[in-house]
Amino acid sequence: MILAALFLLLAATPAPATASDLPAGLPEGWYARIDTTLGTMVARLLPENAPQATAHFAALAEGRLPWSDLVTGEQRTGHYYDGIPIHKAVAGERFEAGDASGTGRGAPLIYSPEERGTLGFEQPYRLGMTRGSLNRTSGVLFFVSVSALPFLTSRHPCFGELVLGQDVAWNIATVKTNSMGKPLEPVVIRSVKILAVGSPPPLPDAVPYTPPPPQPMGIKHPLPSGSR
Repeated sequence: MILAALFLLLAATPAPATASDLPAGLPEGWYARIDTTLGTMVARLLPENAPQATAHFAALAEGRLPWSDLVTGEQRTGHYYDGIPIHKAVAGERFEAGDASGTGRGAPLIYSPEERGTLGFEQPYRLGMTRGSLNRTSGVLFFVSVSALPFLTSRHPCFGELVLGQDVAWNIATVKTNSMGKPLEPVVIRSVKILAVGSPPPLPDAVPYTPPPPQPMGIKHPLPSGSR
């Protein structure tokens, strides 16, 4: 009976992600396979360009970084992105994900430092971390661009680029939405797997980061006497 129970346990345990989950011929490096209800995308991760954005994304995807549920306050772990909906699509530009509430305002308060590598968003189909509350870079919320968006380069760290599934990204970014950009028909990330091809250097660890307090608003000086 013990052997039977062990067999059932092993059968119920998902197989670990391996490079065989990726198409053949990819160069050595780290990749994220993103399976959604509209298809599969594969992104080459760019730890050399944005080490902490990459580290936070990978650690959350693999269940190595705990987070606090904003509704219950409970500390949780697990494969964070699995089952999370796409909460915003901007037609011809990008889609955004990373918030289980589907609002874009319910992601855990985990931040990443500002990182500006040599690659930005001058080319389409790149992954970036979103700026969240108080204009701080989230270590959780991310977006995928589907066109050249160079104005985002100076504001968002670029931590990946799609090498497969560009058509899937385009289809997600162009779904019908409401006036706030939320898809009318849910599009869900089924799973995110972090995979190595060859023997790349280990990904950096996600380092806890506390952003500086927001800058105070400028003091409004009274108008000169007699002015209106």
